[in-house]
Amino acid sequence: MSQIIEVWAEDNYDFMKGESHPCKIAEFHSTEEAVAYMCAKLDEQLYGLAKNVASAEELLSVYKYGGVDYFIKDSLLFSSWEYAEQVAQKIFEEVCCEK
Repeated sequence: MSQIIEVWAEDNYDFMKGESHPCKIAEFHSTEEAVAYMCAKLDEQLYGLAKNVASAEELLSVYKYGGVDYFIKDSLLFSSWEYAEQVAQKIFEEVCCEK
């Protein structure tokens, strides 16, 4: 029987206020599929947020304060914050050049 990888999401705003309300949003048969899904969801979110900020640093700040954090239940294999830190500059530059 194959292992099911559960992807969960939690609003950073609620988490920062101490009001944790994570919810399961997807299931996958491999960690690779789960990570690819979370990266795609974060990219979509960051591209949307980048339209309203003045820098990559502000993009990260806005995301960390009010964005959605994706994670694999009971695992530390993926960090939404670390991923956002890795791609924020690239995403900001792409969106900034489109303005």
